[in-house]
Amino acid sequence: MSEGSGKASPAPGIPAKEDSESKRAKAGWRAWAGFGGFLVAFVWFYFFIGTHLIHQTNQDRLNWDQQHNMVMSLRGLEREQQPIGQGESVTAALWRSFPHYTDGVVNPLWPWVASRFATEDHEAFFIRGKWFNLTMTAVFLVLMGLAAARAFSISSAIALLLAAGFGAILPRATYFQPEPLYYLLFFLSWVCALSLLRRNSLWMYGTLGFLLGLTYLAKTSIQPFLLVFVGVTTLRAVAEWWRLRKRPMVTSAEDERWSLPNHFIGLAVLAMTFLASAGPRLSYANDAFGSPFHSYPGYWMWMDDFTEGADFMHRYPNAEAFAEMTPEEKPSAMNYLRSHPREEVIERMRQGVTKKLSEFFSPKEWRKSGRELLPFRGWLLGAFYLMLAAMTVFRIKALKERDRESWIWPLAPESGRWMLLFALGVFAVSTAAFGFYEPIGKGDRFLLALYLPMAVTPVWIAERFRRQIRGTHLARPANLVFFGLNALVAVAVLIRMLQLLVDPVFQRGLS
Repeated sequence: MSEGSGKASPAPGIPAKEDSESKRAKAGWRAWAGFGGFLVAFVWFYFFIGTHLIHQTNQDRLNWDQQHNMVMSLRGLEREQQPIGQGESVTAALWRSFPHYTDGVVNPLWPWVASRFATEDHEAFFIRGKWFNLTMTAVFLVLMGLAAARAFSISSAIALLLAAGFGAILPRATYFQPEPLYYLLFFLSWVCALSLLRRNSLWMYGTLGFLLGLTYLAKTSIQPFLLVFVGVTTLRAVAEWWRLRKRPMVTSAEDERWSLPNHFIGLAVLAMTFLASAGPRLSYANDAFGSPFHSYPGYWMWMDDFTEGADFMHRYPNAEAFAEMTPEEKPSAMNYLRSHPREEVIERMRQGVTKKLSEFFSPKEWRKSGRELLPFRGWLLGAFYLMLAAMTVFRIKALKERDRESWIWPLAPESGRWMLLFALGVFAVSTAAFGFYEPIGKGDRFLLALYLPMAVTPVWIAERFRRQIRGTHLARPANLVFFGLNALVAVAVLIRMLQLLVDPVFQRGLS
């Protein structure tokens, strides 16, 4: 039968197939063209709101630690430009050109990047840094959107871009601080970790180690990530060992994706590439403070307030001073628990965690300004996890009527569970750590690094589950739920963006 009456058919049976494929190709091109138009509008609005934020908020570079980051950038540049000293090797001089200089508080990567456009005029330098971060995050979000549209779906890419771009990235993009760079590197590390929980190729361990090294150079706050990743992958290794012990002759596609020997070799590769990328900083910190992983905030964690932490930093400014420190004087978890009653420890944790969760899910006031970009960003995150729950239910029902081995996008449920366990584990440990740190470091910038990763994880798993059940009678309702929730997220953000387009005022007293 011919697809269109009155049209000549070169061969029976072929035109209908070719016409169907042509229609799908045209629909695909139209979808990508529409997505391209969306990206153009997204970038324009991102810079529109970002420009208002730059001019209306964060006008005092002395607020927070922005001036300190600028000073660190200029000091690092001075060290980098020093001529080769007498008796100094060329290798040592070359070592200085890599990001390495730290005062034990600010890590070197952001100051090193900022030094590329540094100027002695601090006010001009301050403005340049804000514009650089705004531009860098915009470029990253566009590239992430293209990757998400290719790997997941265009609707998922739009929802993720709107929710994470305006809910987490833009609120921090107009500050002269390392957070924007840290967020991007942390997210790339997260994606690499999720990939390793599906297929643990050795080269991916090396990539993760390198990315984590760069992330550590931006901020030292990678301990929860690293702790949970090693714990979850080791737990998976134990589960795999137990499965092979019980059923040594049974193999599946999942077995070919995740290798038990690769786990142990891979962790060694991860450690080596981490040390390679973070090496200059580790070497400098070891010489300056007596420990390659020295970080004053790591000590501040076990103090009662920032004043106590600042006094500690002045009393122990270098390796010589730390060498004289007794075990009783060293701030640590054990010493803190010995000197504080259990009730006080529990109350500090409770108040801190409550504050961090409130700031993360339902921010009340954004950096002393009168307006929030996305005050309901927690609900958007909830929509993504509702999507995952729905796709899981559909998948379980579809499992009864179709052979799993024939499904496309064969993300086994085992991988999905490990990915979700990793995400929730990092979030829980990070919330506890930053909650306990609340008396020292306030604000949502610490935990906000998790927003984009925590949004991508359920979308990643849900997208694969949805595609697995394609061809069953549940495909249509699953698609309605999946695309409906993505549309709900996108519409909610767009309505908020229209409000800001009409009235882009963020600072109280401005009209």
